[in-house]
Amino acid sequence: MCLEEFGYDAAVDYKAERFEQVLDAVCHGGVDVYFDNTAGRISDAVMARLNTRARVVVCGTASVASWDPIPEGPRVERHLLTKRARMQGFLIFDHADRFPAALEQLERWVRDGLIRYHEDVLDGIEQAPGSIAGLYRGENLGKRLIRIADA
Repeated sequence: MCLEEFGYDAAVDYKAERFEQVLDAVCHGGVDVYFDNTAGRISDAVMARLNTRARVVVCGTASVASWDPIPEGPRVERHLLTKRARMQGFLIFDHADRFPAALEQLERWVRDGLIRYHEDVLDGIEQAPGSIAGLYRGENLGKRLIRIADA
């Protein structure tokens, strides 16, 4: 689906047994830009494959179930230093003044077919409590939404 429907050059199943080897195959030239929305094992693997002057945008930590206590894992500092890479956090709220222009551009891209998406819609407010846990179990395909019917 990532290749055929969304037009990606490559896609990697992070749950695959040989994830790192597959990542090597599709990123054989290294990684120049990494948009990190996961943290954890995926990010650890990508950090080791950064190219010199790579850029890392950190937008989320979805794969980390709890930050209390803070999880231990591989350290990224050496990768950033030796590759002279840049890593920066990104929170959408820092760009609220640009929302109207961004919405207009994104709408145009969706209309023109340059951005395609899937929605995973669950019906009824009673679905809400378990919906987040389902995300972590990988039960959704696309953006998970809860449809609430009008009274």
